Amino acid sequence: MATKKIYLLSFFLLLRFGDCWGQTFNHDYSRTWVTKLFMASPDMKGGSDVRLTFEQALDVIKQTDHLSLGVPKIIYLVGWQYNGHDDKYPAFFEVNRHLKRSSDATAEESLQWLIREARKYHTTVSLHINMTDAYDNSPLWDEYVEKDLISKNSDGKLKVIGEYNQHKAYQINYKNEWEKGYTQQRIDRLLALLPELKESATIHIDAWIARPSEGHNETQIVEAAYQKKALQYWKAKGIDVTSEWVMDYMTGDVPLAWHFNSFSQEQYLSIPAHIYTGVGINPDITDSDFGLGFLFGTTCYGEPFWKAPFWGEASTWQQTLTKDFMLKCPQYFFLNRYERLSVEGSGKERTAYYSGDVNVSLSDSTVRQGDRIWRNKNVISIPAVWRDDKGLIVYSADEAGKFKPDIPYSWDKAKRATIYKVTSEGLKEIKKVAIQQFHFVIDVEKDTPYYIIPEA
Repeated sequence: MATKKIYLLSFFLLLRFGDCWGQTFNHDYSRTWVTKLFMASPDMKGGSDVRLTFEQALDVIKQTDHLSLGVPKIIYLVGWQYNGHDDKYPAFFEVNRHLKRSSDATAEESLQWLIREARKYHTTVSLHINMTDAYDNSPLWDEYVEKDLISKNSDGKLKVIGEYNQHKAYQINYKNEWEKGYTQQRIDRLLALLPELKESATIHIDAWIARPSEGHNETQIVEAAYQKKALQYWKAKGIDVTSEWVMDYMTGDVPLAWHFNSFSQEQYLSIPAHIYTGVGINPDITDSDFGLGFLFGTTCYGEPFWKAPFWGEASTWQQTLTKDFMLKCPQYFFLNRYERLSVEGSGKERTAYYSGDVNVSLSDSTVRQGDRIWRNKNVISIPAVWRDDKGLIVYSADEAGKFKPDIPYSWDKAKRATIYKVTSEGLKEIKKVAIQQFHFVIDVEKDTPYYIIPEA
């Protein structure tokens, strides 16, 4: 997974530009698994290195929906345009023809089909785009240079911010692009190309970073102000915007960041997950406080595991994805149902306290609620709070054997329950068990998820 350098703005920008936290989003990102699916990249020969076609993507979505027990999902497609990821920005007006279904006349039809079909599997499909980079192979390049829409260094040269697919990436000047109407034109053209995006009602903007343009005498703060104008334009069109990195000044406007590294413990406690949350804490940024990921929960990146079928490991992605999902997502969705109250201790000795008599201990890797233990190191037995059948997830990444998990309070006077194995094809019934003294016994295989539903 490529990471791009980010220049973080100071927290005071939140006070200057931030909206109130009372506004709502189209999706509750604190109760949704948000991830990305890598489709294709340029092959450097004028073609596309395809990882997944749109038809293959739907099969992955089906299997993932079963493995995740139908959790609400948003999946952003990476490399859906031109010849793939990071190709021909600032343009994003052509769907990658190499991804189309043979039964469709155009790739646009195939992408629209995928967006519609994915909804059957608790999945909202949308796009991963970039509104920062400009490349010299873009059909918009000459116009963007002529209209002075690229930021500049103090010497007047165009500002280079990286190199991808053997092309230099240049920083778009947010102020000039907005004032000359090109930001609005780009957004309008994309929504006209794919009207289904209005129903998906979310978009992911990669590497969306405000940088100064010394050659235009513009500070980073000025560029950030125009970045917010673009965000408000998306919102006026009915689209939530999520981003790659945390931006303090977007709190209340951007509900989710792909990498949540810079969020402090104090911010976790003061800003609820339904206002600002993240997918994961990027392990490449080694000075991050990774303990926060356990204390407050993270979801699963997903994208790295779905790449496996294209490395000759088609039979293993389900298992590796399932392990990462089970050890992260159920805890995340469970904790997000409760109010964050406080954290006591420091370093690895911290404990987070929530409403509902819930606490999370970093020192012994446990999640407790009253007299129930929902997690003990890498063994979970935790309610699937996104479902309406009162079911309990049981999963062990540590060892196999007979387990006697605590049962959810919602099971009341249930005397029996049905044990299912969670598979990529759906739930497979194993057997029925008796419940005695608020417990039941289950034979657990390592790295195998189970779902237990009480009898009414």
